[in-house]
Amino acid sequence: MKKLIVSTVLACAFFSTAEVNAQTSKGDIWIGGASNLGLSITPEFGLNASVTGDYYLQDRLSVGAAVDLGIGSATVIGLSPRVQYFITESIYANVNANVMSIAGGTTNVGLNSLNAGVGYWYSLSDNVVASPMLNLNDVTGTLGIGASMSLQVKL
Repeated sequence: MKKLIVSTVLACAFFSTAEVNAQTSKGDIWIGGASNLGLSITPEFGLNASVTGDYYLQDRLSVGAAVDLGIGSATVIGLSPRVQYFITESIYANVNANVMSIAGGTTNVGLNSLNAGVGYWYSLSDNVVASPMLNLNDVTGTLGIGASMSLQVKL
């Protein structure tokens, strides 16, 4: 685990010297998808994917939401509003809260989990980015550490 964290920090430091061509300006809308690729260190294995959308309220600051699908011991569908802020041109912090969860015919509305992470935007073109991210999952309950990868497109 220590090697994963050190490697992620070094990779972010290395890539932060590269210029990002993708814009994160006021009024921009980005849509995309993300997956943890089954790379979570939690009590149970789970594969999670989400469809995301973000609107930039101002340069470097966006609000958005994710529709989540989790497959593991149970299939879960969820809704997670989120806030994202760019610390540098390419490194960002993200916080999201799962506020609705449907699992096994049961719907839970309220704060189901609170997740935080730090990621890196790697520009593939002016309107497409790939973004690896290191996450703290469910900081209000059973804490898990995970990695995810997203691909986003500017509308």
